[in-house]
Amino acid sequence: MVGLGVLPRGSTTRTKEATLQTKPTTLAVIADVHYGTHSSVPQRRCAIGDILLARAVRRLNHLIRPDVTLVLGDLLDDGRHPNAKAWLSDLRAILDTLDSPYIAIPGNHDGDTDAFYQVFDRPGAVENLCGVRFLPFVDQEAPGYNASRSETDVQRPSMARVDYDGPLVALQHVCLGPPARSRTPYNYTNAQEIITAMKDTGVTLSISGHHHEGAEDISDGAVTFVNAPGLCEAPFLFTVITIDGEHVSTERHALAMPEHLRLVDKHLHTQMAYCSENMDVERSIGLAGDLGLAGLTFTEHSGKLYFDKTRYWNKTCLREGMDAVNPSDNRMAAYLDLKRTYQQDGIRFGLEADFDYRGQLLVTPDDRQHFDFIVGAMHGLPSLTGMASAGDAAQQEFLSLLEKLLANEIDVLAHPFRVFRRSGLTPPEQLFQPTAELLKKHQVAAEINFHTNEPPIAFIKICLDIGVKISFGSDAHHLAEIGDFACHLALLKSAGFDGDLSEILIQDQ
Repeated sequence: MVGLGVLPRGSTTRTKEATLQTKPTTLAVIADVHYGTHSSVPQRRCAIGDILLARAVRRLNHLIRPDVTLVLGDLLDDGRHPNAKAWLSDLRAILDTLDSPYIAIPGNHDGDTDAFYQVFDRPGAVENLCGVRFLPFVDQEAPGYNASRSETDVQRPSMARVDYDGPLVALQHVCLGPPARSRTPYNYTNAQEIITAMKDTGVTLSISGHHHEGAEDISDGAVTFVNAPGLCEAPFLFTVITIDGEHVSTERHALAMPEHLRLVDKHLHTQMAYCSENMDVERSIGLAGDLGLAGLTFTEHSGKLYFDKTRYWNKTCLREGMDAVNPSDNRMAAYLDLKRTYQQDGIRFGLEADFDYRGQLLVTPDDRQHFDFIVGAMHGLPSLTGMASAGDAAQQEFLSLLEKLLANEIDVLAHPFRVFRRSGLTPPEQLFQPTAELLKKHQVAAEINFHTNEPPIAFIKICLDIGVKISFGSDAHHLAEIGDFACHLALLKSAGFDGDLSEILIQDQ
């Protein structure tokens, strides 16, 4: 069965009458990133906290699309570290790429609250977003990693309820739950007083972090208590909560891929890519194990190995082909050095082979013999320049060049129709069937690739129907993208596939 790394946590119904929302509200909860240097707690992956957060944000933007994102403290592992402000600034830059509004509160590891809010926007006592009223709390620490809430803040829900009938959501870092039922080692010293006030004023939801394992949801009257797990420990979970009228439901989403699926990222880049953001072969290999992958296949752009940046980006490589290579620009030897240094069981090196407007691969025969895995990529069509739509001439040109490309005995067709999307055009549906048939004829796999791309589901359905193999590629240019196949799995599910992935995925030779 296809797995999405989604763990349903609970479903509760509020018993108190409340104003019905016009539509469900989706909340994403990220807690306990613990970014910083390597931790003395082995399972706490502080050094990759920024990568994990970027991966979570990417997943939220592309797949979950929450209405509001809640960041519930311990963004840092040591808020007193000299680099604390710079690290917080790095994390804010990542969170600012969220498509949703977000609220951030500090945790007990984040250091001085005022310093935290020199970097992040300080929320008000009440924040109204997407039909929900949020109450962010920053409470006093108590011995044993517990907390206590001031009397003024205990009464804040009753003040927030004045002239408001909709959902109230309390936010805090330290775990809060009914003392007799809570299964976390932490709580508030005055938890019962806080909870009584919440119940009396019809608080809908109370959300906490702090306990990295998380805990089962607790329904106490009208209030649902959610303890979100930490992002910093495998499998790197975040929580999604849906408020739909009187109903509250939660799911946990893992950033790591389900290990039993044995997924291999067959298209990612190295530090040699001109468009690399932070790629590094050694770090990529280390992350593969963390992220539940069975292997990696690095596939650097062949055009970028033979041409300098200017002549690659201005498409000299596509117009003139290998005849235009300057020997001084040739970096293939350096790429082969990476291959010799890092290739091992589960770690392979191939090429994302560009091909020119004549349909010839940008790779010499001598260099090609070093690689047993070739991803063919169409990065340009001469007739697409300045077009408002992909007319018959462009479609025929695509099919003609595609057949020439596939005749080169490649293994995978990269991002099959992205050449149209990159030109601001909708991929022509008339091309889906003939493209799939050409792939079938030449026994070439179709790649599912979401890097600046939306694979057409209708095309994937055709490939599945006629038996074209599928390849999963992240096309990673940032470490956070490596092997993030949640969207790939969701696409297959939407296409009607819910079977054994080994039956449809291209396998290593």
